[in-house]
Amino acid sequence: MHLTGIRQYAPITVEALSAATGRPSRSLIYALPELRTGTTPGADPPVPVHVRRTVCYRCAARRSAFIFAVTWQPAEVTICPNHGIWLGPLVRAHRGGQYDVRDVPDVLHAQRRHYRLARRCGRRTAANAVAEAAHITALWARHGFHVDRRKPLIHAFFGQAPLTGRLAAGDPITPVVTYPETIDLARVLAMPRWRYPDGPVTKLEIRQFRHDINQQLAIHYHPQDSSYDPLFRWFHRRHDPDELAKQVMG
Repeated sequence: MHLTGIRQYAPITVEALSAATGRPSRSLIYALPELRTGTTPGADPPVPVHVRRTVCYRCAARRSAFIFAVTWQPAEVTICPNHGIWLGPLVRAHRGGQYDVRDVPDVLHAQRRHYRLARRCGRRTAANAVAEAAHITALWARHGFHVDRRKPLIHAFFGQAPLTGRLAAGDPITPVVTYPETIDLARVLAMPRWRYPDGPVTKLEIRQFRHDINQQLAIHYHPQDSSYDPLFRWFHRRHDPDELAKQVMG
């Protein structure tokens, strides 16, 4: 009622919010894209490669804001730059608050690599590559593949790590502990040679792809000749989607 002037429900205008907060309308529109003219109520407004993030609880407390408030951030922003709080996917309560990664340098370094990837490849390509990589590394975590980097990160949060390195499907810690390998994998998936191949797959290209994966992720990647290997599927979907479809159907 204080912003609309009536008791009934009514949309809040950017002018009313600007008058109430004392902030310029232009700043409010960038911070809250829902205020833009033509945006459908309840729908995500069209903001290029921006995603909803729950605000850092420390930032919220500093500004006396609602701790579950959301804001729109560039997709490559996954950690609060002021307080080292994880803002990425699946932020959930952990010991009464959000995940604090200030003492986890591997995650902090991955954030810097994420920024560089977005600058080098562009936000759209980087966001797509990171989303694809996150899907793959989540499956690796679920099945206990390539655990050497993941176990120390799990231990950093919980004081112990599963013997197999496996994480249950949907475990909220998965996006955090797989983040470094996700960004390293995304750097390969964003390479024009692999993202936009100009011909069918060859044995030489498979060897080079394995080399790039091993070099960037510091693992020994030996994919089985199976359509169920997530990275294998990504590679063949880019090179020869028709052949991959035959393998799956066969």
